[in-house]
Amino acid sequence: MVDYRLLEKTIKDSSKNEKQYLPVLSNTVSSIMDHIPGINWVGFYLKDEDGLYLGPFQGKSVTVTRLPEGKGLCASAMKKNDMVYVPDVNSFPDYVCDDASTDCALVFPLHANNMVIGVLLICSPILNRFSVSDRDNLRRLVTLLEKNTDFSQIAGSMPAATTEQPAKNHNMPFELWLYAIKGLAQTYEMVEPIYSQLSDQEKKALQEEYEKL
Repeated sequence: MVDYRLLEKTIKDSSKNEKQYLPVLSNTVSSIMDHIPGINWVGFYLKDEDGLYLGPFQGKSVTVTRLPEGKGLCASAMKKNDMVYVPDVNSFPDYVCDDASTDCALVFPLHANNMVIGVLLICSPILNRFSVSDRDNLRRLVTLLEKNTDFSQIAGSMPAATTEQPAKNHNMPFELWLYAIKGLAQTYEMVEPIYSQLSDQEKKALQEEYEKL
C-alpha cells in the first residue's frame, strides 16, 4: 500500500526554500517512481508557445520530446482542465506512446497563475492500475506541488485566466462544491463523475472539512 502522506512530505520537503522549478519537478518524479509500485514512466510535459515539451521524467528509454498540438492524453487533460484516466490506453485513439509496455495512463494538469502550464503523466504496464484512492491522493499531491513551487518562469507575464469557481449556491451538494475547489475543476460537469466515485467515508470527510470553512 502506498504511503501517500510520506510521499507528500517528501515532495514538500524537497521543494522547501528551492526557487527553481526544475529541481522540484525532478525530485517529484523521483519520489513518485520510488514510492508507487507498478509504474513504468513518470514525467512532466511543460507548455510553451509551440505546445508541450518534455520536462523532468523517469522511464526505461528515450521518449517523445514534443507532443502533437491538440492530440493525446496530455492535450485532453489540458483542454478539460481536469484529470484524465485511461485504464487501457489501447482504447484511446490518440494515445502517444512514451513506452511500448504502457497499458494504463493517468494525467493531471499543472497550474500556475490560474493557467494550465503543463501536465504530470504517470504510466503503468498494468491495466487499470490506479484506484480511485490513488487518483485522489495524486490529485492532492499535484495541488501541493502547485502551491509550493515557483512556476513564474513558465507562466511569465501572460495574463491570468479568468475562470469562475463553483459557487455554493450552484445547486451542488456542499461536499461536491468543496471537492470541485480542491480538485481545481471549474464546473459541475467536470467534477461530478469524479466525486461520484468517492467512498462514503471520503464524502463524509469532505463534508466535515466543508463545515470548518
